[in-house]
Amino acid sequence: MTENMNQSYDELDLLPCRVCHEDCAYIETEGDWCVYVVCGNCGSTTAFQAYNNEDQKTVAVKTAVKLWNMGKAIAERRGE
Repeated sequence: MTENMNQSYDELDLLPCRVCHEDCAYIETEGDWCVYVVCGNCGSTTAFQAYNNEDQKTVAVKTAVKLWNMGKAIAERRGE
């Protein structure tokens, strides 16, 4: 089950997607073990950032945002 986490992390700026150039990225959590950034337009994502507790979760979110803003995303296109 995924859950949109933008409400909790509004202070973190996400740059537009480097694949489709749209400004619709958001932070999601997968279950209670990882977070990642995903583009709402093309589906590109960062790698999952695992965590075991709330302190690790905060670090994982910041790491996912940093990876996204660096352009380290996995594109959801044919052939990839």
